[in-house]
Amino acid sequence: MAKDSKPDGRSRSRVWAVTAATLLGAALGEWTRVPAGALFGGMLVSLVTALSLSVFVPMPRPLLLCAQAVLGAALCSSFSPSAWSALAEHWPVALVNVVGVVAIGQAVALVFSRLGGVDVRTATLGLMPGGLSAMVALSEELGVDSRLVTLFQYLRLSLVILVAAVVGRWTGGGTDTQVATAAALPGAPLPVMAWGVTALVALVGGAMGVWLKLPAGAFLGPLLLGIPLTALGIPVGAWPPGLLPLGLWALGVRVGRYFDKAAVHELKRVVLGALGAALAMVGGCLLLAWLWSSVGGVDLLTTYFATSPGGADSVLAIALETRASLSLVIAVQVGRLLLVFLVAPLVMRRLVARR
Repeated sequence: MAKDSKPDGRSRSRVWAVTAATLLGAALGEWTRVPAGALFGGMLVSLVTALSLSVFVPMPRPLLLCAQAVLGAALCSSFSPSAWSALAEHWPVALVNVVGVVAIGQAVALVFSRLGGVDVRTATLGLMPGGLSAMVALSEELGVDSRLVTLFQYLRLSLVILVAAVVGRWTGGGTDTQVATAAALPGAPLPVMAWGVTALVALVGGAMGVWLKLPAGAFLGPLLLGIPLTALGIPVGAWPPGLLPLGLWALGVRVGRYFDKAAVHELKRVVLGALGAALAMVGGCLLLAWLWSSVGGVDLLTTYFATSPGGADSVLAIALETRASLSLVIAVQVGRLLLVFLVAPLVMRRLVARR
């Protein structure tokens, strides 16, 4: 994928202008009360400028890791005692849906590889829901075309974010934000104390997740560390006003980085097929969500976000600002992320062995 190396003064001016435009788009998304508006607005402007101008916002890896850690820690506050009881009631169906989403992704990948003339390993890694960085790293390890894997992953992610934001807005979810304030946390601590505890969880959990090489480790680490602490009554999940939207902006802007003109032109032979495969995945997961809602008695909005084919951080960011039952959404999304992380390398190595 082409990237700017050392831009001249004119190029730097264009980058600064595009960065300002994405921030404006993020602010507009928040103002219009679209769920995760900063993520959606930043992503939309980033995509448009990347495709039309071949200019993208530089997103250093440390900043992206910080953004993921901020979101992961913010989600911890959704696990109240009542959330645990709801999860205990629905865990068998939730587990079935974790496996179901992965199975849909694999089935679509097999069909896409036959109809689209794409290697089955490339299709599988490119369409596997969740764990984007892990899938790209695995593709490089196995000698699979990492450019195609990256493009497929970000095409699917873009489509999922667009559909999820529309669903969240259509259901009127933006009015019932679940983002915690310090006063809403256990014990109603002082804001400075709540922010400090959340920052510590984000720092320690994020570092542990990256060190353990978990999928989306900087996001998953704080979540796995903070949820048990929340169950113990420790206040985790509050951030100073404006920090979470800034993190969501960073997560949205990263999407446009892989859609410059050169990349799309180079890979245009398979873009339409990949888009069709991504649509098929969204449709299959929507059917799975409808079945879960009908059989399990869970509202369709919750089952939709729970089965939406990732990225987990982006989907959870949108679900955070809707009326969905966030505990179930987190359980299924995180469970699937871990399943993909554990199963995908084994499946891919078997596919390589058969060649």
